[in-house]
Amino acid sequence: MRSDGRIFARKGSGFLWAAYYLRGVEHRESTGETDPKKAEKFLKARREEVGADKRGWRQFSGPQQDRVLVNEILDDLVVQYKKGGKRGIPREVDATMQSHLNCVREYFGAMRVIEVQKRHVDAFIAMLRDAKKKNSTVNKRTALLMQAFTLARTSDPPVISRILKVDKLPEDNVRKGKFSNAEAESIFAGLPSYLQDFARLAYEVGSRSGEISKLRWSYVGRDAITVPAKDTKNRKPRIIALTPELQEIIERRRAARVAGCEYVFHRDGQHIGDYRKCWHTLCVLLGLGAWYCRDCRGQDGEYISMLDAKKICARCQRRWTAKKAAKYIGKIFHDFRRSCAHELWKAGNTIEDCMEVTGHATTAMFKRYADLFTEEEKQARQREVQRVRREWREAQPDNLAVMPAPTGLQ
Repeated sequence: MRSDGRIFARKGSGFLWAAYYLRGVEHRESTGETDPKKAEKFLKARREEVGADKRGWRQFSGPQQDRVLVNEILDDLVVQYKKGGKRGIPREVDATMQSHLNCVREYFGAMRVIEVQKRHVDAFIAMLRDAKKKNSTVNKRTALLMQAFTLARTSDPPVISRILKVDKLPEDNVRKGKFSNAEAESIFAGLPSYLQDFARLAYEVGSRSGEISKLRWSYVGRDAITVPAKDTKNRKPRIIALTPELQEIIERRRAARVAGCEYVFHRDGQHIGDYRKCWHTLCVLLGLGAWYCRDCRGQDGEYISMLDAKKICARCQRRWTAKKAAKYIGKIFHDFRRSCAHELWKAGNTIEDCMEVTGHATTAMFKRYADLFTEEEKQARQREVQRVRREWREAQPDNLAVMPAPTGLQ
């Protein structure tokens, strides 16, 4: 019947096409499928969308979806991200996310959304793997592509007619970096003055750098610092009780306060921005990090060539400059959060009490950060478990006679 629509082949197209009707107007579009059964499912879904429009449930979006480019849905994703998503808290696209977006745009941007198939995504992943990109990097880029598809499909009205699913590659990149107390004190002494108390606060309570940089004097009370939800990563308010150590930090910041500046931590009255350059330089000087050549990689994509003092690679002889930055591998600022979590637990506190200080939302995440058991401790626990088992086994009554060993076996 005319109202049921139809599936047909179109000259010059490798896909089957669907035709259906809405308020007496015929709409035609590619199904993106070559299998007649799958094409029929596409047509059925279209008929259901048409029916929903007729009943006033949801506005129908038709064949114009054929002309939507991947760049367009990526633009929509960026806009949604800046708006803050469902929580509505504005955010900015950082350099790392922009780098991932640029890679996705370069490969998929000019393609029409309807043309993107699994084989294209597989080829994209293969290209990244050939370039020695780690699985975590590949996953971040395919995740952005999937998120753009999902946002476009679930918008009102829908921009496209389908979502994209990509299987994640296995990752094994859990950081376990921690500072000893001596290393932390060396860091504090070597950092610029405006960053010293900034780092000390991170070590004391495990706060993230982004959270610390947003602290304002209006948040500081007599007994605690109250961080509003808009300034925390999990968008939940956080209260930091002022201990004697934190009181000392706050008093030093009061002495360094600049008129007209509302930030507790600042650089000459301005918001603290990217501090990684001085951080990396200090860690390399202290032996807590090193520079590596970005071009020389192992079979699994790992960096294998450490640079000399002049940032020259011994393998390829390339010299890396500030314009073409080498790869830094070593301690990072976020390791203060891991150090705080680990020391709080090692001191004998319960996990629940530790989480009150660090602000972790789940026990599983706290355990991951705290790295509760080192390899030596894990081995010691295994030995203890086996010792208890051995003692239990020795205490059991010997009710069964020992069976003689069989003979004649080859």
